[in-house]
Amino acid sequence: MPIDATGYLVSPGLVDIHVHGAFGHDFTEPAPAAWRQVLDAHLLAGTTTMLATLASTGPAETAAALAVAAGLITDQQAPTLAGVHLEGPCLNPEQRGAHNRAHLRSAAQVLRELTPLPRALHMVTLAPELPGADELISYLVEQGVRVSAGHSGATPDQLAHARALGVSHLAHLWSGQSALSRPALHRLPGLLEASLASVELTAEVIADGHHLPAALLTIALRCLGPDRLCLVSDATAGTGMAPGTTFRTGANTGRVHDGYAATEDRTSLCGSITPLAVTAARMHELTGASTEDVLTMATATPARAAGLYPRKGSLLPGADGDVVLFDPALDVRAVVLGGHPISAPLPDGAR
Repeated sequence: MPIDATGYLVSPGLVDIHVHGAFGHDFTEPAPAAWRQVLDAHLLAGTTTMLATLASTGPAETAAALAVAAGLITDQQAPTLAGVHLEGPCLNPEQRGAHNRAHLRSAAQVLRELTPLPRALHMVTLAPELPGADELISYLVEQGVRVSAGHSGATPDQLAHARALGVSHLAHLWSGQSALSRPALHRLPGLLEASLASVELTAEVIADGHHLPAALLTIALRCLGPDRLCLVSDATAGTGMAPGTTFRTGANTGRVHDGYAATEDRTSLCGSITPLAVTAARMHELTGASTEDVLTMATATPARAAGLYPRKGSLLPGADGDVVLFDPALDVRAVVLGGHPISAPLPDGAR
């Protein structure tokens, strides 16, 4: 059925490389039906490609979730699922954020768990300064897995060393990153400053209006530009749920508040409750970035960071035919997946 795109912005389908769940379901659940519900919810919100992101949990739970992903991909039951992103469990305890400390593990343990490599694994976020991380990074890169530095207290020298080993990406700027310190006379930059000063690495921001204020989003964009800065949702199972609802993310519990989620003890934000398309609109509103740049940060840039471009994140010949129509306010009005309409344009006023 043809779609009339008159008056709409035509964009590649959105690519979310850091997304945990929606509507009460988390990707650590070993249930294909739960995964499909999450994938479908984000698809209707404009995200046509996802890396299902697993927060730190136990080895058995992680293995079971990876097996679900592999089964869905093999059976072609999840066309928007490009693979799995392990966020942890090899993270620095001091920068763990909402990750459950009891489920963090050493690089050597994780290396054993991921040998042989699970079929669906596509990206791993880890703290490169931890003992044994070099061996884990080298193994993952040799196996074709993208490696991201995150929840880390790495120094600039440690990040440079990790980059030489093949680390190519940085998880959510300002979240779980060491920053400038002054232990004596001299100032020592942390991972945050090294991230902003990098010249090759791609990096993420969560532009949900709660994780980062406009000034920090602007700084990130000015430092990295739209071709290296990725918008991610970091959406959790709290997405689409009412304030007061509790949910699981990995091995931890979050609670939905008005527009954001936090851990039960309110010591940390707990992912977001915002789909990627909404973060794109907020990035535009908060920073004044052009529509073209905002959509680049939600399509081509994350697709490149994940090694999926130009099949994903583009409208070039040979791409998969994933398309989103936006109105001028950057509200999603229609979604096309693989050339097939998933939702048609809504009449004016019927959002």
